[in-house]
Amino acid sequence: MPSTAPCSVSLLSPARLRLFGFTAFLIGVSLPTSNALMNASLVLAAICLLWQRDFRHLMPLLKQPLVWLPALMFALLAASLLTQHHEYGPKMVGKYQKLLFVLPLALFFLTDTRLITRFISGFLLANALILAISLTSGIGHVTLGGLDPQNPTVFKLQITQNVFMAFAALIWLTRAFAQSGVLRWCYGALVLLATANVLLMVQGRTGYVALLVGVGLWLLLTLPRWQRLGVLACGSLLTIMLILIPNRATERLTLGLAEVRNCVLAPAEQAYQACDNSMGQRTAFARESLRLIKQAPLLGNGAGSFWYGNAQTGYGVHNPHNEYLLETVQNGLLGLALFLGWMWCCFRAAWRQPTACRNLLVAVLGSYLACHLFNSFLLDSAEGHLFMVLAAVLAGYRVAHRPV
Repeated sequence: MPSTAPCSVSLLSPARLRLFGFTAFLIGVSLPTSNALMNASLVLAAICLLWQRDFRHLMPLLKQPLVWLPALMFALLAASLLTQHHEYGPKMVGKYQKLLFVLPLALFFLTDTRLITRFISGFLLANALILAISLTSGIGHVTLGGLDPQNPTVFKLQITQNVFMAFAALIWLTRAFAQSGVLRWCYGALVLLATANVLLMVQGRTGYVALLVGVGLWLLLTLPRWQRLGVLACGSLLTIMLILIPNRATERLTLGLAEVRNCVLAPAEQAYQACDNSMGQRTAFARESLRLIKQAPLLGNGAGSFWYGNAQTGYGVHNPHNEYLLETVQNGLLGLALFLGWMWCCFRAAWRQPTACRNLLVAVLGSYLACHLFNSFLLDSAEGHLFMVLAAVLAGYRVAHRPV
C-alpha cells in the first residue's frame, strides 16, 4: 500500500486525529504480533467511528461491490446453517465474520488522508522488530523466550510471519526505489535481510510464494523492459545458486515435493500415514475437497462441511488449506464465483490507481491469490484481517474518486 492515500479531506479535530492516528498505527502493529491486540484495535476503530458520527460515505460504500460482495459471501455461508447441519458450522461462520469488516474499516480510513500512512508505519515497525529478533535468534543461536534458532518465529506461526515479512520486504523495496542516498541503502538492507529471513531461516513455504510472486509482479510492472531482462538474469542466477548450494529453502521445497509424491503413490491402506505431513496433508485435503464438491457442486455442502482426519485418534481439521477449495466445498460454484468476483473487483480498483500505488497494490493482491492455493487466508485471523484492510482501502479509493 502506498505511503499516501487519496482519500477524503480530513474533518477531524486535533484530539480526534490523534486518537484515529493511534488506532490506525495500532492496527498495523497488531496484525503481525497479537490477535488480542488486533481485536482491541478494531474495537477502538469502531469507537472512533461512533465518536466521529460521520457517515456521509455510508451509502456510496454500500453500493461498492468491494463491500457488498464479501457481505453476500458471508450471508450465503450463514444461510447454509439453516439447511445443512455440521458440527463445525457455527464456528466456521464465526471465523468468516471478518468479511463484514470491510465497510466499517473503509469508513474509518476515509476520515483522514493520513490514517493509511499510520497503518503502514505500524505494520512496518512491527515487522522490523520481528526481523531483528528473528535474525538475533537465527544467527546468534539465541533461545531466550523459547525461540528456536532453527526456525526463529517470534509472535506468530511460521506461515503468518513469513507471509507478513514478505509483504514488508515488498513495501521496503518500493521505498528503496523511491528514495535516494542513505535512505535507499537502509531500505535496501532491510529488503535483503527480510528476504534472507523468509527464504533461509523461517520454515514457511507459503512465504516463499508471497515473496517471489509479490516482488516479481512489482518488478514486472515497475521496471523498464531492459531492466526487467537484467532482473530476470539475476533471478535465474540466484535460482541456480539456490539449487546448487545447500540451503534451507531448497531443502524445504525438495521435502515438500517428496511429501506430495509419497502421498499420491501410497496404497489405500497406508494413505493416512503416508500423507501425515505438511504437503502430504494438503494433497489429501485436495482429494477430499474434490470428493465433497462432486456431492454438491452448485450450492456446496454448507459451513463446516469439510473434515479430514483420523476418527480413531480424534484428529481432524476443517480447513483444506486452500481458499478456492474451501469456498467451493462450502458454498459451491456460486460461492466460488462470488469470491473470484470480489478478487476481480479488488484488482480492477487497484489498477485504476496512480502508477506507484497501482503496482504495489497489484503485487500484494497477486501474492494473496497465489497464497490462497496453499492456505485459506480469509479464514485465518491475521492474514484475513489484513485483506479486509486492503479491501477497505480500495473501496475508500473508489468512493473518494467517484464522480460528483
